[in-house]
Amino acid sequence: MHQLRRTRRLLVAVPTALLAVSLVGCSNIGEDAAEKALEEEGIDADIDGSDINIEGTDFNVTTGELPKDFPVDEVPVVDGEIIEGTYAKNSKTWTTTVEVGPAGGDKQAAYDDAEATLTGAGATVVQEPVDNGSAISGVYATASHTVTLSVTDSNRVIVNYLVAPK
Repeated sequence: MHQLRRTRRLLVAVPTALLAVSLVGCSNIGEDAAEKALEEEGIDADIDGSDINIEGTDFNVTTGELPKDFPVDEVPVVDGEIIEGTYAKNSKTWTTTVEVGPAGGDKQAAYDDAEATLTGAGATVVQEPVDNGSAISGVYATASHTVTLSVTDSNRVIVNYLVAPK
């Protein structure tokens, strides 16, 4: 029960702190206030403008880099700008979002490139890619992970990875 209450507090504290930073802008006052609020919940936060790294005992949230302990040797990501990454300790899952092109870019080419990066590292296809019009998604397996890969092109071409242990 204690864990459930702590999780609920964290679900409120983290977004609240991020909102404080966004409302105040990139001033040190907003960053410091957000870091202090998170510290009171036992969360280590390093906020520097739009660069954010928040780490709790059960999770990690970052902007601009892969999340903590992302299995990059087994699940290499496509070249591009890493927008964000998360790690959830309880489920041992990682997510990361990589921008690979501008709005209106070639979603299929981006998917093919991301797929080639995965399969080139030894991943195998579990579920063939499907294009539903707004996204292309497929599932891949590595030696110890399952990877759900999806590419969207609504505001820009984005490659999303959801990585979970087998």
